[in-house]
Amino acid sequence: MDEKSRSQLGLLLTDQDKLLDILAQNPSALEDYPELQTHILEKNKKSVEYRRAIRNKEITKDEYIEAILDRIDWIGFELCMTLNLDFLVNKVASQVGSDIEAIKSLEVKEFGNDTLSKLLHLMGNAIYTTQDNKPSYPWLSVRGHANPAFWRKAHLAYDAFQDGYSSHFKLNEYFKFKYGIAVPQSFTRFVRQEGDPREIESWREFAGYVDRCSSM
Repeated sequence: MDEKSRSQLGLLLTDQDKLLDILAQNPSALEDYPELQTHILEKNKKSVEYRRAIRNKEITKDEYIEAILDRIDWIGFELCMTLNLDFLVNKVASQVGSDIEAIKSLEVKEFGNDTLSKLLHLMGNAIYTTQDNKPSYPWLSVRGHANPAFWRKAHLAYDAFQDGYSSHFKLNEYFKFKYGIAVPQSFTRFVRQEGDPREIESWREFAGYVDRCSSM
């Protein structure tokens, strides 16, 4: 360790608040220090903000859990699109054939315990194997449901969605007729999760989007 690094380490060690903020970014690394881990999980600024919001009834715990699960739902979808799901497709096909609407009413017993367990196991492995390179948005993906031609026009699909084409079927038919491009089935889910792509800097850079109003 050179002198500058040693000096910075010394400053960090003497600034406990800063050190705790850094440790709070990865509390799982403190498994050998359970008391310190508990303190960081409960006492860091963000955790305090959360408990204050609950106490002041600005949000409810159920709302918070729902928001977490909504986000995990999208992450799980993206993870699954990196997997070979033939085993799952074949299992479902043996239950409903071509009736795609019937899939919406399948229960655990129809999917099968072993099938769902295998899926969750594969997803668990995918978290570790893809995390470092996993894109945060579909237009950055190089596999699965990525469709650059569509995602460059995603703002137009969003506008159509807001104008009443709020089901995938309606939106897909409209977009294919108007632009000759199919809409990924993931798009309506994306809109409900992320909203207007124009609000996302990564998309604006990807699509080369320039807001005419702000550029005038």
